[in-house]
Amino acid sequence: MDIKELKSKKLYKEYSLEIPFDDIDKEINQKIQNIIPNVSIAGFRKGKAPLSIVKKKYEDSILNEVIQNVVNTKTSDLIKEKKFNLFRQPKVDLKQFEKNKPAKIEIRIDLQPEIKLQDFKTIKLNQYEINLSKKNLDDQYKNFIESQKNFKTITTNRLIKKGDKVFIDFKTDDTNIPEYLKSQNNIPIDTGIDQEILPGINKGLISKFKIGDDKKVNIDLSTILKNKDLKKISYSVKVISIEEKTKFEINDEYLKKNGFKNEDELRNFLKNNSNQQYIQGIKQIEKKQLMDLLNKQYDFDLPEGVLEDDFKEIWSRLENAKKNDNLDEDDKSLSDDQLKKRYKKISERRVKLGALLQYIAKEEKILISEEELSQGIMQYAGQYPGQEKQIMDYLKQNPSSVESIRGPLLEQKIIDRIISKASITKKSINDEQYKKLELETFDIKRDSV
Repeated sequence: MDIKELKSKKLYKEYSLEIPFDDIDKEINQKIQNIIPNVSIAGFRKGKAPLSIVKKKYEDSILNEVIQNVVNTKTSDLIKEKKFNLFRQPKVDLKQFEKNKPAKIEIRIDLQPEIKLQDFKTIKLNQYEINLSKKNLDDQYKNFIESQKNFKTITTNRLIKKGDKVFIDFKTDDTNIPEYLKSQNNIPIDTGIDQEILPGINKGLISKFKIGDDKKVNIDLSTILKNKDLKKISYSVKVISIEEKTKFEINDEYLKKNGFKNEDELRNFLKNNSNQQYIQGIKQIEKKQLMDLLNKQYDFDLPEGVLEDDFKEIWSRLENAKKNDNLDEDDKSLSDDQLKKRYKKISERRVKLGALLQYIAKEEKILISEEELSQGIMQYAGQYPGQEKQIMDYLKQNPSSVESIRGPLLEQKIIDRIISKASITKKSINDEQYKKLELETFDIKRDSV
């Protein structure tokens, strides 16, 4: 086997391997020998056909498997020979294969960085407890009341007002429009919200339509359908009925219907919900603060190949966001060079923390048990009520997708292990302090400095 080193960095290697066809042919012959006892070929008793005849018939069907086995073996031999400590599985690319000619492959290898774990007791963390102010709770209760919408059908034949709920039929004869936007009947439109099934339909209805009106309205679909030729699509719109918003009041009927004995129970329910939301936010803040500390505390070489792949993935997402005019507001004012500088820093942080957590898991012998994974899968499926069976079936059919569940579970278990050994200071904060803390913690500018 001919081996050539193409690239050599501290934690990244690239090799070109040339595998003689004789090695592949030997593997083919061995595979054929294994299947001969079960092969029936006309003119020969079962299992008695000569190797050359069986080979001629079955060689093509086993070739891909054989090549993969040979490539894996040669890659493994190279790693053992060089005594490499891998960070991740090597990336192998079959560059050339022709029968009776050497096969050529290229291998990309990322090596494990040298990390020296520090005592987790030296890590000082804050653990937050939220105490919501009376004003915050009162405002949330008021917002809840205002968010509840009661409507009643109007009795006067007036024009549509902002805030009305309108039931309409719409239709277009344009053949370039997808079926779900071509026509719908008796569909409710809440003119008091920005979310619209047809962009600009609220503006087209308010102060222009009454019950029974059937008129043409031009709708701009170019943005949602990503087609600049769809800026002026003519729709036929008919108003079926109009309902106006009525004042919502908490009464015995509402409380009983929703399982509350009195208004205080409703207030406590909303308070507990709000607390839970803040607690989830606090967990994310505490996790981010821990990651910030680890990022500052550790300094080691990073696998160059992993860094390159991670940044390519980030940059691809940014380019798609730019193409769809969907960049974060904080990124819109930056040039490509400034964006690259920002996100290369973020990529370095991601790779460093990923490598560190992977190493901690190994050293601390932290694993996800089958029971923990099963619970994680059930919780994940539970996020999609009514679709649990389809999700479970999909995960069974696509085992690799389970890693997207195992990964976060393992990460949280590693974080919990670190926190259990760290020095903890408990702090009580109110909602205003929470907002300030959240802004400071998740400041992207700070992360990319």
